Amino acid sequence: MINAMRTLALDYLFDKLGDKNNPPQNMEKWYQRLRNDHSERLSPFLVESGENIERIYILEEDVDNDTVKVVPEDMTEEKARWLPFMRPSGPQGAQVGPVIKRSYSKAKGGGPSAKILKTTMESFKKIANDNKPWSAYFNEIVELLNRQQLKLPDSSVINWKEIGYKNLFSSAVDKIGEQKQTVFLTVRDSNGKLPGQRQEYLDYLMTEKLAGGTRYVTGNAPAKENQTCPLCGKQNVTVYPNALKGAGINISNMDRAGVFPGIDVAQAWKGYALCNACADLLYIYKFYVLKKNSKNKNQFITPIAGDNALVVPFTTVDYHARQRIWREVEYLVKTTSSDADAEIAEENLLYTLKDKKGILNLTFLWATVGQNIEEVTGMITNVPPTQLKKLSELNEASRDWRHPLFPATFLWSDFRPDLSLKALRMLFYRHGGKKAKDVNASMKLRQLRRGIAASVYNETKIPLARFWKEVMITARYYWLDAIKNGSGYGLLNEGKKKTGEHYLTAAGWIKHLCWWIYYFKKLEVMDMEENFYKPKMERLKPYFGPESGVDTPQKAYVFLLGVLYGKVLQVQGAKGVNVGANALTWLKRLTLKGSDIPGLYNKIRQKLLAYETEKSSEVRTLITEIGRLGVQLGDKIELDETPTNYYLLLGQSLTTTILPTSKDVKKQIGG
Repeated sequence: MINAMRTLALDYLFDKLGDKNNPPQNMEKWYQRLRNDHSERLSPFLVESGENIERIYILEEDVDNDTVKVVPEDMTEEKARWLPFMRPSGPQGAQVGPVIKRSYSKAKGGGPSAKILKTTMESFKKIANDNKPWSAYFNEIVELLNRQQLKLPDSSVINWKEIGYKNLFSSAVDKIGEQKQTVFLTVRDSNGKLPGQRQEYLDYLMTEKLAGGTRYVTGNAPAKENQTCPLCGKQNVTVYPNALKGAGINISNMDRAGVFPGIDVAQAWKGYALCNACADLLYIYKFYVLKKNSKNKNQFITPIAGDNALVVPFTTVDYHARQRIWREVEYLVKTTSSDADAEIAEENLLYTLKDKKGILNLTFLWATVGQNIEEVTGMITNVPPTQLKKLSELNEASRDWRHPLFPATFLWSDFRPDLSLKALRMLFYRHGGKKAKDVNASMKLRQLRRGIAASVYNETKIPLARFWKEVMITARYYWLDAIKNGSGYGLLNEGKKKTGEHYLTAAGWIKHLCWWIYYFKKLEVMDMEENFYKPKMERLKPYFGPESGVDTPQKAYVFLLGVLYGKVLQVQGAKGVNVGANALTWLKRLTLKGSDIPGLYNKIRQKLLAYETEKSSEVRTLITEIGRLGVQLGDKIELDETPTNYYLLLGQSLTTTILPTSKDVKKQIGG
């Protein structure tokens, strides 16, 4: 994966600085020549661009010699080039130079903190006294920032020392006030030049901060000389243990003590150290390849299994093939004109990549992509494009799937099959209050969805024990909601408002789940049953087969009993009975086992007789089919808790179809 990131950065760099019509045979040699002979062309890519900063606040001298004024301006493409930003070496470190990211939170106010700005002023003074080619420039900055008064954008003037600020920097950071986004705070010299327009400052960055891997060194893990870089293979080079983190890729959280017990930070170079040239490419990957566009979208981030993930393609050595891929990805992102288009573009990223011969495999990385790539919570590696193509073909074919067990109205917005497996979120979505909300956001559910996605993408079997456990937990949320409401409507019907809008109910959910289980079986990440139960009742035959998974008389018995149980709910609902306190309690919050089924059968028959429901010929025919199975099985219904309750729920969701009331019949024929 790291090598793939490096290749993406190298291609990006060549696209910006190389002759695209005449690419070299050896891109590595081109890169090394660029580093050795034209470092001034490379250096702008080794600092952060200000292109995504919308507003800048400039400190410059006022007509009053003792005053500095704050001048707010909009960022432009030209100004962004003159505002090279480098992050401090640590969270409490001094700012590198007079280009500062000013943040804001309601809790803490403006940042950087007064402590950091005090350290920054001390650092600037030290550089000003170092007798280096750039010391005179830093002396200008220090003299400017030592002025006693600050003129704010509203023309009011404050004496920062008199009102308690430690330095002018701190007062400016605070007085800028609340801003919705991060802004730049910088200085303009007496000739009207921004920092990046001063060659001395650029020389300072290149010599003191960029050359020799300075940014990749920490006190606890110094550079190691005469080593071999594990990424590019170059020998007898200096390697830097902090290379990944220094490049903004903190995927192992290497800076956190205790994350990897037994790891000595001083020995970290043995596992993580990279040469300066590779570390710089990874920096370019993080801050330029992954840079958001003007619509605040990132071209390599897409939803996977319900959560945004970073997609890292591992590509062929053919430069032209790679460039064709990146051109299409770039075009896909650039042509989005709205949030809805952007969502489609994100999903279409995988569709764009699946057919590209230059792609060898993909890695999906769930992580926070902000100032760093960090807080990794999951990863799927070695996803072949051929599998994405296979998925795409199955997704297309599935549009024609029709079966009585599947939803009459498929909720495509939530459950449609796509390459990102977005539907996994709704398959395991818990309905309810705050507790359900917390569970839906839990890492446990995310790991479940990602585990299923890993099976789908890598063509391995889905871990069934975990899958079914979470299915039943989800089902119980629906069940408890029905008990709370005292209504069986959602257990028997797919939701439809008076306006005609469809919504998800328990019955709709179990049918969508049935559809997806069949999908997984067609994909061969779940085993398809080989033999299926064949009912005697002609009208029941369409409800069985591969789509049902009913391959034993026991499952058939429970499934058909679920239909009959649904009839009790239907009749009680029509009579105004609170089913939450009556029939819904019979399933013991979906903890029944096969051994409990004969007792449930007796309760159902007693109620149907009491309600005279068995006068219906259709009900009697169904009871006959169930009775035939009952004679065959006796009282020994050997089924575990999960299949027992799954098939009860599935059967129950089909009650209005198999045993319709006259009102249901009118609905079915459009009356």
